[in-house]
Amino acid sequence: MTHAHRTYGVDLRALPAADAHVPLTDLTLRRGFGAFDFLRVERGVPTFADDHLARLERSADLLGLTPRPDPDAVRAHVRDVIDANVAAGAVDDVFGLQLYLTGGDPDDGFTPATPRLLVLVVDLPPAPAAAYDDGVALLTHRFERDLPEAKTTNYFTAVRHARTLRERGAADLLYHDGTRVLEATRCNVFVSLDGERLLTPGEGVLPGVTRTHVLAALDGDVPAAHGEVPLAALDGAHEVFLASTTKGVMPVTRIDDRPVGDGTPGPLTRRAMARFDAHRAAWVAAHADAWRAAPTS
Repeated sequence: MTHAHRTYGVDLRALPAADAHVPLTDLTLRRGFGAFDFLRVERGVPTFADDHLARLERSADLLGLTPRPDPDAVRAHVRDVIDANVAAGAVDDVFGLQLYLTGGDPDDGFTPATPRLLVLVVDLPPAPAAAYDDGVALLTHRFERDLPEAKTTNYFTAVRHARTLRERGAADLLYHDGTRVLEATRCNVFVSLDGERLLTPGEGVLPGVTRTHVLAALDGDVPAAHGEVPLAALDGAHEVFLASTTKGVMPVTRIDDRPVGDGTPGPLTRRAMARFDAHRAAWVAAHADAWRAAPTS
């Protein structure tokens, strides 16, 4: 899909992509300091939008980014950017929105100033079918993110290991603190240690929007809850899967070259995949009127 006719957002203004700029003085460029979130847009409807926008606000609070645009104005601006791109035929039926609250232009080059709101439109190609049919591999890595409850622009560790992941055929890193399983670089993780219930780490990790909706989708069907997952227990795990905006529910069948369970996606994972897909589709249908994009010609 061509980017030439795309519209981006800068400080609540919808602009042609070629005219959307950020000064070199912005702290997010100079120091990598800023809040970030990501929305999946399907047929003009940003999935779980209010949850993502609320998390962007929480992340900005944790980073001390003030003053910020009014949340209602941000919501309306997101709608305008979506409408403009759908109306122009500049996006596919499913695409992504990257939202940033930057560090602004500090007088001293260091202290956060008035943040900029940026909205970027990005492609969101589907993952290969084999990732869901056969599962993916993870590599464990000891690492704890700074301020893990905030979603920020700091992806240094993930980017630094991207080549290693490709070389070893792995989809992501699985962070741990030497004792506990934490999260992947851009996903929450669910683990079944007994083949009957699911645990997802709740402390020291990003409170994922998709994780919240997976738990809601499984409520009353599969026992699932926040809970500590000991790193030492991972070798004996029956099932593992990832949850994120871009991946949905994705099975994990190998960790550090060792199979998870029998090396195939397990029954709890397959149930979570089906339940979440249905839950997300129902959410999009229920919120279509509130978020419907401008009609295309």
